[in-house]
Amino acid sequence: MTIDETPDLARPTASSRRASGDATPLGSGAPAHEVAAFTRWLLEPDPASKDTVPDDASPTRLGDVAYPERMRARDLRFARWQRILVLEADAGFRNIRRIMRQEGTLLAERHVEATTSRPDRAPLGHGTDPLAGACARTVQRLASIAAASAPFAPEVHAVRGASPILLEALVLGYQSIAWSPADVVGAPNPLASRVAELAALERINAVINSSLDLGHVLNQTIAVVREVTHVDTANVYLLEDGNRLVLRATNGLNTAMIGSHSLAIGEGITGWTARHGKPVTVADAWQDERFRYVPSLQEEQFHGWLSVPIILFRTGESAAADANKLVGVLGLMTRAIKEFTAEEVAFVEAVAGQVAIAIENARLYGLTDNRLREKVEQLEALQRVNATIASSLDIEDVLEQMARQAAHITATDMAGIFVLDERSNLMRMAASYNMTDAYQGIAVPVGEGAIGLAVAERKPVVVFDAQEDPRLQAQSVARWVIEEGYRSMFSVPVMSRGRVLGGVSVYTRERREFTSDQIHMLSAFADDAAIAIDNARLYEETRKALEMKSVLLQELHHRVKNNLQMMASLLRMQMRRTKSDEARSTLAVTYSQIESLSAAHDLLSQDTGASGTQMGRATVGEIARRVADIAIADLLPREKRVTFCASEAHADVGARRATLLALILNEVFCNSIEHGFASREVGEVTVTAQRLMDPNGSGTIEVIVQDDGDGLPAGFDPNRDAGLGLTIVQRLVIDQLRGQLRVENRTDGISGTRACLRLPD
Repeated sequence: MTIDETPDLARPTASSRRASGDATPLGSGAPAHEVAAFTRWLLEPDPASKDTVPDDASPTRLGDVAYPERMRARDLRFARWQRILVLEADAGFRNIRRIMRQEGTLLAERHVEATTSRPDRAPLGHGTDPLAGACARTVQRLASIAAASAPFAPEVHAVRGASPILLEALVLGYQSIAWSPADVVGAPNPLASRVAELAALERINAVINSSLDLGHVLNQTIAVVREVTHVDTANVYLLEDGNRLVLRATNGLNTAMIGSHSLAIGEGITGWTARHGKPVTVADAWQDERFRYVPSLQEEQFHGWLSVPIILFRTGESAAADANKLVGVLGLMTRAIKEFTAEEVAFVEAVAGQVAIAIENARLYGLTDNRLREKVEQLEALQRVNATIASSLDIEDVLEQMARQAAHITATDMAGIFVLDERSNLMRMAASYNMTDAYQGIAVPVGEGAIGLAVAERKPVVVFDAQEDPRLQAQSVARWVIEEGYRSMFSVPVMSRGRVLGGVSVYTRERREFTSDQIHMLSAFADDAAIAIDNARLYEETRKALEMKSVLLQELHHRVKNNLQMMASLLRMQMRRTKSDEARSTLAVTYSQIESLSAAHDLLSQDTGASGTQMGRATVGEIARRVADIAIADLLPREKRVTFCASEAHADVGARRATLLALILNEVFCNSIEHGFASREVGEVTVTAQRLMDPNGSGTIEVIVQDDGDGLPAGFDPNRDAGLGLTIVQRLVIDQLRGQLRVENRTDGISGTRACLRLPD
């Protein structure tokens, strides 16, 4: 089949359109010649046909010989049949129903011709006729197409919809030629039996489509089979644990034995059916040497027996044994001694084919559900690992928690995380889970043991039996294997940016195979471990570097502060000796500036500021309070009282800005004391500082200093009338801080001066 011939499996079927109320016209279906080829394949009775599976083939027989070429051809043919079924489903099975009815007519005509030429053959309507075999083959081969498809694929729904429609068309075509009520007076009506069987198959098909609960499907199926075949009990055994047939459903036997009673392959009539893959009919089971009596089943009253193997037919390029899978055995019993007819056997075989699909779908659903839960648990574990990495930068704590998670996500007993010592080329265990204290001190050379090989080869290393694996026989490793008592293990390297950091190993006390999912999950886990180790190492290196820089910076600020204090002491001595009031005033201002710088460096040299700022940074409020205390102490006359408030100045600045800001604030405070409160006895100075965001996204620090003094003189222009101190401050703001300083009278109805400083953040 070419790519162009591949069906559009995403297209809704006609039945789904009708169910949804879609009025879209039905499609034209598959070409007539392809439908004809498909129906011939469904009805082909020749077991030697290259595209059919022998109706009596047992699992053992199919496992004896493998035909890869035949199976590849069958894969292509099945893909063709799947495409035809999907196209026909879109057309309401219009074409295939017509051709199937024609095939039923031809089948009946051949049977009539053969019966006419052979007078010894039984009359029509009695005994064996080809319709039963054709119906059984149709159901069986439709089931094999569904089994070869992905679960819940469109072709699976097409098969289920086609099964009762095709059988009905076949029976109607056959009946139009081969049976008439006038043929045999009082003869049983085969059409009525076929219609009842078709209705039963449709009911079973509805049960299969409506539920993925295996117990519900089995119970409903055997109830329908018991009703149609008029038997007294029906039961289903499923093959479990490799070689045991376990009773999973019964309608007539002791229900207390469901799940607890089992048979070996070959044991009893049921076991014989499973071993040989053939139906078994026994008129009186008590007279058959294969019968095995089980008192707890309460089967003393039953004689007639029919056992049919439940076989799931598969296709693929694997071994031929995988193409035919024994699922279980479907059994029927009657109280009376009874010979089951070929038609009854064929019907039960058709039911067994449907049951095989139902069991496989339910098991696949359960497997998918379990795998999904496992994946969710593994993802949750990885999420916990990521949370662990984010929650702590203490490498010992992180690795201990990760070792515990490594064992959890791989469902193993123990786990260890090794870190590579590049100087000694040894793998040393840095963290472990459920390992002994002695093992935690292990050091493995790179290239030895599973963890050493994983690191040397940079790929996972799996060990099925650590006590026998030759790779673990080195003296440095073997004694640890024996003393720790683990059997299976696997290791993966921990790498970051192409560099090996260490490895992760997980261990089990019993021998165990590890799945590819577990290996991939631990590899993903190792990637997270690499991040954790890298982060912790970088944090440790950064922390040590910051400690060193902090010590150096603290020493630098301490030396600068001492020198400034020495200069301030010299200025104070000069102030005491000078006779000129003007010189004393100038020296006082200079002394105040130097003291402000010293106070700023004193703040910067502390480990943390009063508001919790880091060393090397200080808040505007802290700087302002220190500078205000110095200015008030040195410049304010004793008869005046000025209060200071900086409770709303929380913005912080770095070392360079802090020293310049101290000079600027000192000048502003000095001007307020000297000029603003010249004619007042009491006053107040407030400082606020905040970070602002501009519309373009850039930040600005705004510092505002206000007093309630006399304000600026009328006609005062800062650019023209500013003194030397204010002029110097203006140049510092513009040239050094790249900011703006505006001095003006207050506009809030209170007399006084307002200085606004804006600095880029």
